[in-house]
Amino acid sequence: MSGLEFRDVAKSFGAVKALRGVSFDVQAGEAHALVGENGAGKSTLMKILAGITRPDAGAVLWDGVTLDLPTPRHALDRGIGMVYQETVLFPNLTVTGNIFAGREHVGALGRLRKPEMRARTQSLLAELGLSLSPDVEVESLNAAERQLLQIARALAFECRLLILDEPTTCLTDAESAELFTILDRLKAGGLTLVYVSHKLHEVFRLCDRITVLRDGQHVTTRPKAELTPRDVVRSMVGRDLETRTRSAQALAALESETPLLAVDGLTRRPFFEDVSLTVRPGEIVGLFGLVGSGRSELAETLFGLHAADAGRVTLGGVPFQAASALEAVRAGLALVPEDRQRQGLFFNLDVGQNLAMTRELAARRSRIDGRGEAASGQSLVADFRIKAAGLEAPPDSLSGGNQQKVLIARWLSTAPKLLILDEPTKGVDVGAKYEIHERVRQEAAQKRACLLISSDLPEVLALADRIVVMREGRVRGVLGGDEANEESVMRLATAVAH
Repeated sequence: MSGLEFRDVAKSFGAVKALRGVSFDVQAGEAHALVGENGAGKSTLMKILAGITRPDAGAVLWDGVTLDLPTPRHALDRGIGMVYQETVLFPNLTVTGNIFAGREHVGALGRLRKPEMRARTQSLLAELGLSLSPDVEVESLNAAERQLLQIARALAFECRLLILDEPTTCLTDAESAELFTILDRLKAGGLTLVYVSHKLHEVFRLCDRITVLRDGQHVTTRPKAELTPRDVVRSMVGRDLETRTRSAQALAALESETPLLAVDGLTRRPFFEDVSLTVRPGEIVGLFGLVGSGRSELAETLFGLHAADAGRVTLGGVPFQAASALEAVRAGLALVPEDRQRQGLFFNLDVGQNLAMTRELAARRSRIDGRGEAASGQSLVADFRIKAAGLEAPPDSLSGGNQQKVLIARWLSTAPKLLILDEPTKGVDVGAKYEIHERVRQEAAQKRACLLISSDLPEVLALADRIVVMREGRVRGVLGGDEANEESVMRLATAVAH
């Protein structure tokens, strides 16, 4: 059979069965989506294909020939390249240096063939439509250019099959559109694409067929034309996910509440200026804006990570200005940060210690009650449906969705008055996203004030009672009820008529 085939591929990590006899094919020259919840086995299967991990059983065939891929170099030599969610590049090297790192062209006496490598780099950049100099250092490139450079690096190996693992996580919509245009062109030229993503609109935009994995098993492989996004979600999670919205009566009751948080003219130059907003107990206020609008910087300032230049904040009617994150926590604030890898979890601690950390700080304890925290940790793991081998497991052994649940559980365990969520479902699958949305609704139902920051407009529209729209560091409007829709929000966020 022409193309790629997985035959009964199995892989276990200790007692965890990551793959349970997975079989399906990828036709040569197609864009093939691989989707599933975090922990479904997608990454493990792609690591096997890329030569990073060895299967315990089964086989991978390419054009009918069984592949033996003990290392990533063997995969590259067979024309299989991979573009990772987190860019794997050397920032202090040039574009040319990165493309040929580890496989430099060498002439007599071990001298580098620099002109030859530079010319090849120029050709690859032209093929991708990138107007970059081969001599520029990678640290000066933006996120989209770095992702495209990873593709150029794979193509330099005469790649015939390209794996893309969540390549748009750090890209803007415009950068993602540019990437898709290039992928369309590469596919038209005969390149086979395997696309791993939680973003179903991207899957339906790019891919010809869709394979769904669930709990390490193959569920279905079908042409895109035979499926709807709802069908795919049902296959991924094994059930329909129903969303709930507040009634008009509930919204009217919210409006009578006195604001818990009131921000008046808050300024921190050059990030935001003269920002005013309110959040009532039980209300979910969405804070929407494009990259650079000042949303995250505002959240960090409210949480005491930075000092404001001007303005006034009251919490529960009392003037409030946290001089540190610790002060903010003890005043009843919680911040789930945008980047769980760098700002959220402690990867040198286990899951149980991560869950206990903020609760101990909020309680002003000098020592951790090991027995009590173990019981609390087990309760949180069960309550938030966190899939982990145990409280002693390291966070990096968990899927992205389960890492995010640990982070949210940790903060909610402090019983905050105000919950600030910055991109709470970034990089998680649809099942975990649904559970997080339901948790936010539950917290609001318990009179928790919630400030939701997200660049996912459908998420904001689905969750928020009111939407505060920021652009270039200023609030450009507040929308609620029927007036809040994609067109009205984007008009304020971009200042462009739609």
